[in-house]
Amino acid sequence: MHGRCCVRPVVLVLAVVCAASVVRGQQAAPVAAPAAMPAAAPHAIPFFRPEDPPGRSLDANLFVQTSAEYRACCLQAYNLASLRLAAAVAKSTAPSSTLAVVLDLDETVLDNGAFQSMMIRSRLAYDQRLWDLWEAEHWDKWELVPGAKDFILEATKAGVHVVYVSNRNEKFRPQTKQGLERLGLPLTDEAHLKLASDTSDKTARRAEAEKAHTVVLHVGDNLRDFDEAFRAPKLAADADAAAVAAAIRHRKDAVDRHAKDWGDRWIVIPNPIYGEWMKPLDRGLRDVDQLVPE
Repeated sequence: MHGRCCVRPVVLVLAVVCAASVVRGQQAAPVAAPAAMPAAAPHAIPFFRPEDPPGRSLDANLFVQTSAEYRACCLQAYNLASLRLAAAVAKSTAPSSTLAVVLDLDETVLDNGAFQSMMIRSRLAYDQRLWDLWEAEHWDKWELVPGAKDFILEATKAGVHVVYVSNRNEKFRPQTKQGLERLGLPLTDEAHLKLASDTSDKTARRAEAEKAHTVVLHVGDNLRDFDEAFRAPKLAADADAAAVAAAIRHRKDAVDRHAKDWGDRWIVIPNPIYGEWMKPLDRGLRDVDQLVPE
């Protein structure tokens, strides 16, 4: 990642005040939300949940932000995507203008390292209110995942449509477009930016792309970018280790059933920071139970 920086001071103040109470071993003090963050109820003062255990995401973020290995993985993935795209164009009997590639945005094309860094420094767990503020006001701080821009420009030069299917919020469409344009990826067709309005399930939006074009390749960092078959089973808050392990196994089995698709029509960008893989987890130190036996 490049050009990392923190989000606006108002967000940092909210985060740091909450985190400071946790550090002192006290219950997090209530923090008033700015106008952009509606409270749960008119009389309620929102809380921001501390990361549990503290610092659990530090190494994952350091891997993405500092390791040459992460950069190599991304470049490798997009190099393979380029090879697959060239082969699809050469094989197609139809004009390249009928073809399309479908990409996710966050951590596939857009690097949100500044947001993640703010959360770590503030010792906070993910909070939708903070993410909404990031989408709405900080499009000038998004960066690019290594290899993404070169691949997108290559596809565009070949006459292939680039369709973004993202779970960024539809109400922040103008900001998303501004962010893409700032990074040298202007949107030429509104239909090529398919954002979320009422569901995180991308099936219908992928189907729209497939109806309009012959989709030859999908690129994403979350397996639900490819198919809802990879959605994590819902678990109760008090689910035991065996139930969590079964949910994890369910997703791995689904991956194995699609073994021939990986590196062919589906290209995965590494994301150790967040995603569907964490849905069965996020249970504090109880997650240690999922480590392999000693």
